[in-house]
Amino acid sequence: MIQLHLGAARIGLEPPLGLAMLGYGSRGGRATAVHDDLFAQALVISDGARKLAICGVDLLAIGKRIADDICSLVAAQSDITADAILIGATHTHSAPAFNIFATPRVDAKVGEDRDADWERALPEKIAAAILAANRALEPAVLKTARARFTLGTNRRLLRADGTIQLAANYAGVADDSAFGLGAFRPDGSAIGVILNYPCHGVVLCEDNLLYSRDWMGFALDEIERGLARGAGAAPIAIFMQGATGNIDPRSRGSFQVAADWGHAAGRELAAALATAPPLDASTIVGRRIDLKLKLKPADDALAIARGCAAQTEASLASHRGGEGRQLKRLRDHHQQSLDALRALEAFEQTNRRDRRVDLARGEIATSLSVFALGDLAIVGIPGEAFVEFGLALRANPYFAQTLVACYCNDLVGYLPTRSAYAQGGYEVETARVAEGTGEAIVAAALGIMRELAP
Repeated sequence: MIQLHLGAARIGLEPPLGLAMLGYGSRGGRATAVHDDLFAQALVISDGARKLAICGVDLLAIGKRIADDICSLVAAQSDITADAILIGATHTHSAPAFNIFATPRVDAKVGEDRDADWERALPEKIAAAILAANRALEPAVLKTARARFTLGTNRRLLRADGTIQLAANYAGVADDSAFGLGAFRPDGSAIGVILNYPCHGVVLCEDNLLYSRDWMGFALDEIERGLARGAGAAPIAIFMQGATGNIDPRSRGSFQVAADWGHAAGRELAAALATAPPLDASTIVGRRIDLKLKLKPADDALAIARGCAAQTEASLASHRGGEGRQLKRLRDHHQQSLDALRALEAFEQTNRRDRRVDLARGEIATSLSVFALGDLAIVGIPGEAFVEFGLALRANPYFAQTLVACYCNDLVGYLPTRSAYAQGGYEVETARVAEGTGEAIVAAALGIMRELAP
């Protein structure tokens, strides 16, 4: 077994108060206080010849251009190559609003509910966490463990009429185990830990106006307490969100609920890691490949929506019955048609403004990362993959253990399964990519895993 060197570091993101918060379209108001601080937390792994960096960031998401800026900053100031850096957003819905797809230019004007200076400083702060972890390298071993955890439940409930409701579906597919990757010194003390589990960061609901890492932050705090030894420095715990596209918490609504579940996960995983055997990471290697994902076709849907809006407008214009129930019904029909049309037009405008999109080819450019550490594979997916994809990747025949992380180095939106596209529902309606995209990403990841298999 070769001697690994590992380092961990944490940098506060320190968003100012008074900003809007991302994650809920129905949320009113702006951030009024900090419940628990938001961070960028990094772990760097070196085998003496190669290095890998994994960074968890307490934000809703980070787009490709910002992630590329961070990777370029790190590569310019260290011996870590850009394609060996994995930046995953924890997907907390209690973090500040910002342009996740681009850092504002110096002369850019933003709304009063955002802070351009804070946004411009964000890439350097995240890069600083990775660079600090790289400076803190010391001899260490890796350990992995799984612990039973059932906070996440499927959120696609099939109604009697065949439609999908965004509600708890306890009979649906979910993941019942959390995964931990820990870095330990020769004396047994912990340097850093990565927690991976698929569950949206939405224990806290839209009425929350306090910055928070949600349930994930409580889990990380508990892991750090559980693995701390004596008066020495506590380890730095990092959260990497799993394949949570169709997974919500089974309990929601308060900081106490978030604390109860988070502490439970942290206790179980800290105990499992403390007694786990070392991972034989005789080789470490990182691979990033470019992807061109097919966009969901919008032309036919737009034509239908425009036709519907024209018909309901004509029906409303032809009404001659005065004020009454029929007039209200016609107005409601027309409003529904307009709402559907505006949603599709907004979808089209998003694609037109997105620099990753090739409209002529109907594609969006992104990337996929796979790291191999001996018998452990880490797969970084640039979107909100359904849990079925995470479980499929874990079942691969190439690696004994697999950590599947989403919201990594980009965000292309939801990645539903083919069967979900047939059913419809919120995730399918708001997805930007075409049916079969999730399966194509899994196939690409499996291909890389086959090449990197120990």
